[in-house]
Amino acid sequence: MRCRSSLALSLLLAAAGGAACAAGALVDPQAVLRGWLASLAFWIGLPLGAMMLLFAHDLTGGRWGAAAVPPLRAMVAALPLALLLLLPVLVWLPQIYPWARPEEAAHLRNQFYLNTPFFLARAATYAVVWLLLAWAALRRPGTGANPVAAPGLILLGLTGSFAAVDWMMSVEPDWGSSIYGMMIISGQLLGALALATLAAVLGGRPDGGRVDGGRVDPGQRNDLGSLLIAAVLLWFYLSFMQFLIVWQENLPQEITWYVRRLAGGWGWTAVLGALAQGAVPFLALVWWPVKRSRRGLAAVCALLLAAHLMECWWLILPGLEGGFTWFAPAAALAMGGAGAAVFLRRLGRRGAGRAPARAADGHVAAPAALPDGARHG
Repeated sequence: MRCRSSLALSLLLAAAGGAACAAGALVDPQAVLRGWLASLAFWIGLPLGAMMLLFAHDLTGGRWGAAAVPPLRAMVAALPLALLLLLPVLVWLPQIYPWARPEEAAHLRNQFYLNTPFFLARAATYAVVWLLLAWAALRRPGTGANPVAAPGLILLGLTGSFAAVDWMMSVEPDWGSSIYGMMIISGQLLGALALATLAAVLGGRPDGGRVDGGRVDPGQRNDLGSLLIAAVLLWFYLSFMQFLIVWQENLPQEITWYVRRLAGGWGWTAVLGALAQGAVPFLALVWWPVKRSRRGLAAVCALLLAAHLMECWWLILPGLEGGFTWFAPAAALAMGGAGAAVFLRRLGRRGAGRAPARAADGHVAAPAALPDGARHG
């Protein structure tokens, strides 16, 4: 009953956000597209980050998978929907990207890369690769290691970096950063891990039990909290290094990117994001009672997800004429409601809820001891 009510609420929120965007498209379609792209950067990153974490768990194992793998698989199942939500951006490219407007692209030196046919071909390539990897992640072999895990991680790293450059960085085609793709991927990993941890701890009972038969005990919560610390540090390091290098070089063609994002309200957004996605979660998670607490860990994960959404807006909207409008939250609501419906439906299925078997010491059992070949979840 609880799952059905959550599913109904998700669909209601999706309908409300979609109706707001549809009405706004009649008045200011460019504003809606800006908010749509900025919010899509958040939602499409969750299944991509989830796939990376699934492949990493296939390679390394660990008891954290008993709690995190089911929601990670549910996130990957939402990838086709996220790719479908990309279509409005691809159809109305000139409304968003300056390089797609011939009169503004004439002075660009990278037209060989930033042009509509090649852009669409790359987007189709990313979609095909990701869908095949998602199929491999969800239809993994019954026993033994997943042979797709290692090459899958490499492909996700490459395609994810290029997609970040294409869909996010190219809103300002005169600016470039070699660390940008890795920074975006670190945010995707952090967001996916935060959502998986949130779903795991909220899906369990206070005594650590889960309706689906798995266990989210204090030890697993401690492991998930430690992984979140590592993800926070990775994101903070890459974000700060890009800022430090660009600011130290002090070149006009590079520093203007940060000037736009540190002026006015966007500057406060940057400070708040650094605190909410970096300092505050780190300081909370290094205190072990928070890592072992359901409520404490859930609060940190919710803060990380909200901060990551705000970061995606901060990365894209200042570079577009018109900046932030309330269509960005409306688009986030529409996408989030639809994605949550897919996520909850998949997570509620018996196959998605099956967790890895664990030995008496709390570690994942050997492959031979797992029923139905559910190694690592």
